[in-house]
Amino acid sequence: MPTYTYHCEACDHPFERVLRMAQYQEPQDCPVCGEGPAKKTVSGGVGFILKGDGWASKNNRINGQMRKNRQRAGSRQNAMVKDAPSVTLVPNVGGERTESWADASKLAASKGKDTSGYDANARKEKTKN
Repeated sequence: MPTYTYHCEACDHPFERVLRMAQYQEPQDCPVCGEGPAKKTVSGGVGFILKGDGWASKNNRINGQMRKNRQRAGSRQNAMVKDAPSVTLVPNVGGERTESWADASKLAASKGKDTSGYDANARKEKTKN
């Protein structure tokens, strides 16, 4: 039930009452002086809190925390990428170096090995040249 704030005009005393919503317009007597009806005033605060996961304030807070974590992780990852040595693949078959991936594919086929990885790199090499 909501809390309503009233102000007694006779003794200038503010007081609160917890009433059903249907009762807030009924006249309320002052608890101090007991005189006539007091005026309902507008209170400054909200009298309830929305609990649970489905409310915007909690979701916004969690989204903000996740955004900060992603930014920190991204900056750490970028720093690690900059510090890491660059790795390039060199065409070879069983440690035997060749001039191109197409040559490596031919050599692998002659040795009876699977050439699917060599063929993919040979196609990439062909499109670059």
